[in-house]
Parts: sequence; C-alpha cells; structure tokens
Amino acid sequence: MIKVNNIYKNFGSNVVLNGVHLDVRAGEVLIIMGFSGAGKSILLKNIIGLVKPDSGFIEIDGIDITKCSLEKLHEIRKKIGYVFQEVALFDSLNIFENVAFGLRNLTTLNESEIKQRVKQCLAMVGLKNVEHLNPSSLSGGMKKRVGLARAIAYQPEYVLYDEPTTGLDPIMSDVISDLIINLKKHLHITSIVVTHDMKLAYKIADRIMMLYGGNIIFSGTPDEVRNTKNEYVKQFVRGSSQGPILIEKRFEMERI
Repeated sequence: MIKVNNIYKNFGSNVVLNGVHLDVRAGEVLIIMGFSGAGKSILLKNIIGLVKPDSGFIEIDGIDITKCSLEKLHEIRKKIGYVFQEVALFDSLNIFENVAFGLRNLTTLNESEIKQRVKQCLAMVGLKNVEHLNPSSLSGGMKKRVGLARAIAYQPEYVLYDEPTTGLDPIMSDVISDLIINLKKHLHITSIVVTHDMKLAYKIADRIMMLYGGNIIFSGTPDEVRNTKNEYVKQFVRGSSQGPILIEKRFEMERI
C-alpha cells in the first residue's frame, strides 16, 4: 500500500505539488495523467524517495519514507522498480550487466542465480539472446523492454513507470501495454504509470487520476473518464487547445 498525504513541492517560486493526496491499492494499475510539466514525474520521484517533499508525508507499507533513515529507505526501495522515461540504461554495460545491476546491489543472489534471473526477465519482455549486445545497438522499443526487465529483475512489489510509451510506434506501445497487464496478472505487481497516452491508459488502468495545478483534480475508472463532465479531463482527453487548461500555464510549468 502506498499513501501520499498532503505533499507540497516547490522549486523556487514554482509550486509543482500543492497538497497532493492519493492512495495506491495493492495489485492495481494506477494511471496518473496530466500535461507536460504538471509535476507527474516529480510526484513519482517523491514516491520513490529521489526527491523529498517540502511538507506532507508518503507511506509505503506503513513506513513514512520522508522521515526514515537512509538505511531504511534503501530497504524500502528494494520493493520498488522504476522505469525511467529515457530508459537510463548504462551505455558502458551490455544488456546482461544492465539487467543484473540491481540484482548485484540489492540481493544476495550468486552469479549462477543472477544469470538465470536475467535470462528469465528478458524472456518475460520478449527478448532472447540479447545479453551480449550494447544498448546502442538496440531500437527504442527494445531499450524500453530492457529497462522493464531491469525494473522487475529483483521481484519488486511495485513498479513505477514514467512515460513508458514515449517515442514508440503504436504497435510497440501496445506491446508495452500487454507487458504491464501480464506483470499484474502473473506477478501481482502494483503499478503506477505516468502517461499522456490515452490508448495505453484505457487498456491497462484500474483507475485514472489527473494532476493539474499541483493537485489531483479527478479520479475514476476508464469508463468514468470517458463519460466525465470534468472540463479539464475532457480537454486533455480530446487533446484540444480550447478549454480551461491554459496554454500560458503549460509553458510556465514546462520551464521547471
């Protein structure tokens, strides 16, 4: 269980998170949507402890990560996988070493067990016989899948995704959608997915939230999103420049 309670985060005069509340239910896929610069990635980084809120608290399985020791935070992070928007593979390491990185740092597995786990995780994301390759030789979609294999390698309870389909073609985006669904189905992983991709959101979400003005202004099922009367949500889903989401506000936030 993840609970975000009344968190605030400012960068200078820019208020990014303005009293955000949300609960993440065990086993669900939670989508967080919102325009570029709305603070979605900052929210994820607060949840994993990469950024500390100015006030408020975040509980993961009953532990307040904003107040715990670095040692305790390190233990909690073992429960969480993170898929970065830009994948963030290590260019100096081959695919095997990239996926094994967390296993060597977060587990006590021996080399034989690590080799087996890496092979299993790459197979789960549809990649075989790529362990010897370097990231530079992979397509964008393959890199995304390697990043996902790395995130699930140490068997986390939660996986956080920052724009997992950005830069991918529609077919590869659907492959990523299916992977997230299968992780929920077979490994019971709880997922928080930041995305602009409404096709992805509708396919995988149990709940969809919208972050705007530093707050969660909507929470509902995919069907509730489709039928909402919330003008902010309707404008975002339509992808229209006409509506209550001001273009000037977007540009202001994107400078953060």
